[in-house]
Amino acid sequence: MDASKFSSTRLKFPSDVWVRRRGAFIISIPVICLLASILVIAALRARTIAVRQQEQQSQKTVTDTSRLLKELIEAETGVRGYVITRRPEFLSPYLKAKALLPQSVDTLYAQVENYPARRQQFQEILSLARQQFQLLEQTLETSDRQGATAGTSTLITERLQESRLNMDELRQAISEFYEQEKRWQNDRQVQAFRWARVTTIVQWTCLAVGLLGSGAALCLFNQLDQDRRQQASRLRTNNLYLQAIFDHVVDGIIIVNSRGYIQSANSATGEIFGYEPSELQGVHLQRLMAELFAEDSGQAMKSLVGKNHDKLRLQQETVGRQKSGQIFPMEFALSEMQLDNEHLFIVIVRDITERKQSQDILLKQAQLLNLANDTIIVRDLNDTITYWNQGAQRLYGFSPAEAVGQCIHSLLQTEVPQPLEEIEEALFQQGYWSGELMHSRRDGSRVFVKSGWTLQRDETGMPLAFLEINQDITERKQAEAALRKSEELYRTLVKNFPNGAVFLFDQQMRYSIAEGTGLANINLNSELLTGKTIWETLPLETAQILEPIYREALQGKRTVTEIPFSDRFYCVHVLPVINEDGEILLGMTMTQDITESKKAQQALRARADELARLTTVLAQTTTNLEKRNAELDQFAYIVSHDLKAPLRAIANLAQWLEEDLADSLTAETRHQMDLLQGRVHRMEALINGLLQYSRVGRFRTELELVDMEILLAEVIDSLAPPPEFTITVMPDMPTLWIERVPLEQVFANLIGNGIKHHHRKDGKIVISAQEHTDCYEFAIADNGPGIAPEFHEKVFIMFQTLEPRDKVESTGVGLAIVKKIIEDKGGTIVLESAPSQGATFRFTWPKQPMA
Repeated sequence: MDASKFSSTRLKFPSDVWVRRRGAFIISIPVICLLASILVIAALRARTIAVRQQEQQSQKTVTDTSRLLKELIEAETGVRGYVITRRPEFLSPYLKAKALLPQSVDTLYAQVENYPARRQQFQEILSLARQQFQLLEQTLETSDRQGATAGTSTLITERLQESRLNMDELRQAISEFYEQEKRWQNDRQVQAFRWARVTTIVQWTCLAVGLLGSGAALCLFNQLDQDRRQQASRLRTNNLYLQAIFDHVVDGIIIVNSRGYIQSANSATGEIFGYEPSELQGVHLQRLMAELFAEDSGQAMKSLVGKNHDKLRLQQETVGRQKSGQIFPMEFALSEMQLDNEHLFIVIVRDITERKQSQDILLKQAQLLNLANDTIIVRDLNDTITYWNQGAQRLYGFSPAEAVGQCIHSLLQTEVPQPLEEIEEALFQQGYWSGELMHSRRDGSRVFVKSGWTLQRDETGMPLAFLEINQDITERKQAEAALRKSEELYRTLVKNFPNGAVFLFDQQMRYSIAEGTGLANINLNSELLTGKTIWETLPLETAQILEPIYREALQGKRTVTEIPFSDRFYCVHVLPVINEDGEILLGMTMTQDITESKKAQQALRARADELARLTTVLAQTTTNLEKRNAELDQFAYIVSHDLKAPLRAIANLAQWLEEDLADSLTAETRHQMDLLQGRVHRMEALINGLLQYSRVGRFRTELELVDMEILLAEVIDSLAPPPEFTITVMPDMPTLWIERVPLEQVFANLIGNGIKHHHRKDGKIVISAQEHTDCYEFAIADNGPGIAPEFHEKVFIMFQTLEPRDKVESTGVGLAIVKKIIEDKGGTIVLESAPSQGATFRFTWPKQPMA
């Protein structure tokens, strides 16, 4: 098998499959069109025939129905003749119709039984026909009984009249049936005509589609033929290219079968091994190798290919044997190829004698460099290490035995500053490359190296190997990183120096650094100041102030002062910058904008004066308020006493009158007396409420430790709720350090309101507490009638009640007192309620009493 034959076979296989598929597709087009046409035309023809048969069946049904009608008419006529003449021959039509009627009926019923509408109408005709025969039979029976006088019998006349009427209905039903059948026949005729037209159209369409399919098939055949010709032309061209490559490639190309016998070899193979290409055909591949294999040729190929073909496409080195018996170093690679049912291998061989000699020379030269302190590495063009000196072993920790033969980039995990392809391109173009790399030592630590790569070429200029010399610069890199970090930190601090700026200046008062957020406030920036003296950048009066301070700093003195600049004030710190030897290198200035603090100091001073004045005024006001409160307490007591005295007198007088006139009081008078006493008690309660409201917040009691469970028990006991009324105190009530009386008054009012305003005697009240960060939240919830949302704020206003006072005795002051007490102690109170859903009063009480 030569190369051209291999190429032709290789390219022909997929082409034949492709041609067969396209040919099958082209042939299928007209065949599919023909089959589709036959199926469609056959279906349409069957449909048309079915419609025609229905039309013919309808016509037969009409004919048979007419025959039935005729027989019935003749039967009726015969019966009439027989009744009148009494002659038996008139009964012949009747007897004939009677005999044929079942058969005619079955025939007609079979024709219409598949059509519900026709079957229903026919059943009506059948019923009338049978009824007609019954009437005729009854007429005959009556006639036979009456004998010769039947012709003048009234009963016979009625029978005949009834028969005539039934016959008229039968004619009408059959006439309607005729009309329906005629319409149905017309529909079938129209449908048959339509299907005939559709069949004609489909036939012409199928003809057109067939012609188009044939035309398409012809076009596709022409296109396929052109494609085949073009493909054959490309195949010939490719064969020529492959043959040229096969014959003129520098490396040897050998095609062997699965057992290793050579089927073809190019001219380069003959030059390498000293054979003519024709001499190698049929020779086993192991004859060209000096390595000894097993006598079994199959085992020899398995050794070359490897287990599971793991050596395919790998570069392998061995020793070749020429025709003269001379051996030489050889490199080869195998690849697999499948042709139809033939399994082949392609072997690419190369004589590497010169490369080996060059490597040996390099190795001998590299031994002279083994004592160098720097890392010296020699690697081939595939980056495989061929030399590893003692300096490399000291730096990386790998011995020469461990390193040689390894890929340098995999062994040292090289990190390059640019893509490796770009470095190699520059290396091949310029012959040298240098840069900084990062490698890994044997212990896993990373090392920075300054690396120089040199390309070594042979006498003809062909690349042979790379010489790599590395110097450890890890400490320098670490120092540079620390320096950069320090500089970045310093610059970050300087740039972000809050509300001020930092400057470095030299002996000539020239700024080398000027950074800080405060520069923007005075319309300056680092670019305007850096590299310029204070005389070039600052106003004259400011420079005159700073110059002596700067010179003192350059002599080692530290200075802190305040300087006005523009419309702002700055606190200026000036100090020398000293190195490790105590030498003054530069001066440093740190400025802080204190304008706002200055303004704040002035404002605080003015505020202090204002507060002193207000304190004096407040002391006077407090004294006056204490005096007014004392006067108000005395006034409230006097008013309460003076108002209560006449109220008590009125109450006593009313009671005396009621006692003296007890026997003569009417029900109305007694009701008025009760109202009078109730109004007196209400007025007294109102006065007490006003007095209590006025005292809220003006009297302080001693703080004490109060257990809320005990306090609530005492409050509930004092209110004396009805026995059936349930008041539940939830567990875990807190213990507070508070004034007892105000909180007791709040609970008494809220619980008392819940009892008083409840619409049921067996009501329920639940008291709970919840702890918050700075307060406790108490809740008193009942299941009473509830309060509409529009009254949630109104209930806390003085003298406001939701029900008439005559219905529920109330002053309207209790919740107002509760709210005032809670707000005076620093808490809040809210109401959550809706009609018929009960009410919940929630209030907060601070953990720490207000001062």
